Amino acid sequence: MLTIKAPAKINWFLEVKGKRPDGYHEIETVMQSVSLFDEITVSDADTLDLTCNIELGDTKQNLVYRAAEILQREHAPSRGAHIVLKKQIPHGAGLGGGSSDAANALVALNRLWGLGLGHDRLRELVAQVGSDCAFFIEGGTALCTGRGEIVTPLRDLAGLDLVILYPNDVCPTPAVYRELSQDLTFDTVSCYLFHKLPAQPRAEEIASLIKNRLQEPALRVSARLRAVWDRTAQMDGKLVQFVSGSGSSVVFLLADQRSADHLSESLRAMQLGQVFAVKTLPRGAVWG
Repeated sequence: MLTIKAPAKINWFLEVKGKRPDGYHEIETVMQSVSLFDEITVSDADTLDLTCNIELGDTKQNLVYRAAEILQREHAPSRGAHIVLKKQIPHGAGLGGGSSDAANALVALNRLWGLGLGHDRLRELVAQVGSDCAFFIEGGTALCTGRGEIVTPLRDLAGLDLVILYPNDVCPTPAVYRELSQDLTFDTVSCYLFHKLPAQPRAEEIASLIKNRLQEPALRVSARLRAVWDRTAQMDGKLVQFVSGSGSSVVFLLADQRSADHLSESLRAMQLGQVFAVKTLPRGAVWG
């Protein structure tokens, strides 16, 4: 039996480069794993099955089961596993919970079954079930391009303090992209400055680089997100606030843990949604 923690992510940077012939959007994003976790436990079994602490619907359509099924078919047809998923990362929050679960399930099964597959192969396999799944094979800080499946590790921005506010409202990604298409013209920008950061950048240096092209469309799609954004826009202590991915989580970057703890208390008192004080994580699996 093995247990692995599947971290959430935030996006420091997200630019949409255009629509691809295959219908997906070409993106450039800097993703960051953070210390908000789901938990996955795997153990040997005769067949493949998945259980969870929340209702999943048809488990065979879940990203975890689909990823495990691909790994089994390609590399371990005679093996089975019982997979137990314990969810904490909110669904539809722009935090990548489902994608992280799928990727980290493969990392755990790779070890349980003694397959010895490298990270590149695991990324290839998990990319078949979701565009941003590949990032979570290692996590940390990475540039993700293409549909999000091309992962280039960057210098880890570990140990920074963030507060995440999920306003209990799902912000559908297709609706956000449709809203973006209403913006007739915009000049795309590059995240090249993330390559030029010093070895141990201060939070203030990161704050000046944060950009999310989907932020304004997400705020237009979700009235609840807009209301929460407006309520928190003038709060003290934060260096910057931004929407993660296509929403609906609002992320606050703080200078230190004391400031993060104070902001967390204030946000919980306002009862705007679920509040998580987290730190950014380095690259690598979190066994637990």
